[in-house]
Amino acid sequence: MSTIHLKDNTWHVVDSAPDDSRRDQYGRRPERLELGSVKPEKLRTLSSSTIGELIKSESGEVIVWPNSFNEGYDELKDQYVIRITEKDGEKVDSITTNNVVGFIGVGTGRGKVDIRIHSYFTSDKRNSKNEVNDYFLYYMLEKVLAINTFSLSSSGKEPEVFDFLLLFFPKLLKEAMIQGLYKKYVYHEYNDANIRGVIDMNRHIRLNIPANGKMAYRTREFSYDNPVTQLIRHTIEFIRRKPFGKAMLHNDPDTEGCVQQIIQATPTFQPRQKQSVINDNLRPFAHPYFTKYAALIKLCLAILRQEKLAYGQNKEQQVYGVLIDAAWLWEEYVAGVINSIGGNHYTRKNSGYKLFKDEDRDNKKFQKIIPDYLSPGNDEERNDWVADAKYIPLDEEWNRQLSAERAGAIYYKTIMYMYRFNTDVGFLLHPVKPKEDASANVVTKFTYDIPGGRGGKLHKVGIVIPQPGNDMDYFAFKEQMRQREEDYVKEIQAMAKKDRG
Repeated sequence: MSTIHLKDNTWHVVDSAPDDSRRDQYGRRPERLELGSVKPEKLRTLSSSTIGELIKSESGEVIVWPNSFNEGYDELKDQYVIRITEKDGEKVDSITTNNVVGFIGVGTGRGKVDIRIHSYFTSDKRNSKNEVNDYFLYYMLEKVLAINTFSLSSSGKEPEVFDFLLLFFPKLLKEAMIQGLYKKYVYHEYNDANIRGVIDMNRHIRLNIPANGKMAYRTREFSYDNPVTQLIRHTIEFIRRKPFGKAMLHNDPDTEGCVQQIIQATPTFQPRQKQSVINDNLRPFAHPYFTKYAALIKLCLAILRQEKLAYGQNKEQQVYGVLIDAAWLWEEYVAGVINSIGGNHYTRKNSGYKLFKDEDRDNKKFQKIIPDYLSPGNDEERNDWVADAKYIPLDEEWNRQLSAERAGAIYYKTIMYMYRFNTDVGFLLHPVKPKEDASANVVTKFTYDIPGGRGGKLHKVGIVIPQPGNDMDYFAFKEQMRQREEDYVKEIQAMAKKDRG
């Protein structure tokens, strides 16, 4: 097996030192990459299929968070995991990544290629075992999913492909259980004297001849012990067998309580029935009330089928993996950081804002817009500030690479939000990777005046991500991040207050 380490949103040049000529050619300085004996055809499989196509492919399974579990979320479906260029059709020249992090593999057995995509903002330094310390990715997952990723970040080895998949189980379990413990009509078979259903004559003859005062029958009744709860129970037992599984299931009282409810609801659980339970849940799930269970069932099926995916038939071009939308993860992380200063987080599900209203149609509003964060003011007609999360450095070098179209998506959208929500204060909140190991450098700030009309100020505020080396463990990294988050929030609050006058 060969392992390739990449970074998201990065152009990697194979076996060639990044020089100025290549920088001029592509507009940015590449990362150096060694492929060793990896064959181009393995990478062509990923380079020729969009993420949407990989999700639907039958030759393996690719799980993408949140695309695979959130109906209507298709931000990544037209992107590619990687794109490659080749020399003479025989050798890979460069690899470009997009906005996903995680793990993806091609093939099985000795010819398997395992691609690990780390955060762009992770450290370039390796630990004593020459492994990547992707603490920033683990930290964002820990904050967003409300779990402890310590077992993954300090296990002494890099996590396996499907370990990432398990991290989402507590979140989806709790979201589903908020709607209550799932129940449905199921058929139960009985053999006693309390007849309350349809008599099963064949079974009765087999069990109760000669007569013993009992009758075999079956009845249809509501039950918490059903194929869905059995599927969740099998997933719980699977996770328990993992080295970090017990800690994950008992991470907080809410998760622990949900696990106990599932265990109590499935007294007929039998480990050997796992495959039949999986088969019972393969049909698409639809329920008018228990809507949150759909995503949980998808996740459970993916977890329980992972052994088949990873070690199944020896298909040379089989693709499987777990990927995460890095921009989504950053947006969710920032939402938790700025929540204390009134930054309401908006998504497709909770944003009812429209950009226009039609005077000729009774001022009917249309064109839905979704600001990432909005801080309401005391005046109903005026908001304190509006902000967008951007998972890009937004430094001066990055600005030089931006085309007019890309700049429009980054800057002009936030300015449009400022006018729409009647505020003079806009923020672009982004991470920063320091060019040097400057521990005192915590927050970066750039402020632009918006000329014309009412004006306003657009602030770029970056939180500098610590760069761990051999001398920093995960606990030290977390502590530095907590301190930087406090300074980050203070800077945003101070600038908003100053601009409001």
